Amino acid sequence: MFKKAMQTLDRIIERVSYFGVYASGVMAVIMCFLATYGVLRRYALNRPEPYSYELSTIFLMVGIVLALPYIQRKGRHLRVDILANRFPTGIGYILLNILGPVMALFYLVPMTWQSWVDAHYSLIVGERSFSAWAPPYFPIKVWIPIGVGVLCLVLFAQLCRGIYLLKERIVKNGEQ
Repeated sequence: MFKKAMQTLDRIIERVSYFGVYASGVMAVIMCFLATYGVLRRYALNRPEPYSYELSTIFLMVGIVLALPYIQRKGRHLRVDILANRFPTGIGYILLNILGPVMALFYLVPMTWQSWVDAHYSLIVGERSFSAWAPPYFPIKVWIPIGVGVLCLVLFAQLCRGIYLLKERIVKNGEQ
């Protein structure tokens, strides 16, 4: 039953995280065009415009937050293996696959909650940017709890898988 539930959760997380990294890639391409447009307007036409920089900043923030779950799921994130490599294999496994996700969840769950509170507050008060364009902040801020919330799901699935595999390893060693 646990395997079936984990497979279902993995499929859902895979689709959502793949959408996030795909959207992040699209935003990176848009940022390239925006930067080129801004430079051409500034230097070729001698008419700078303020919107390309702000849009690029928005796309950068949203793109990073949406790509994080995919990066964590694929194990392509930066991690310091110095501690894990100094211990025996079993303890290193526990550090990387159980203790690491637990520590990350202790940080990211409150961050998800508080970023949602901040986005909701931004919607209620009608918070806007101080730039010439003055876009509303809520549509931008709402992506933070979404991306970090999916990252929490990825870490929770990684933690469950780590505990399950550790239990299987203990049972297997006990039978021998």
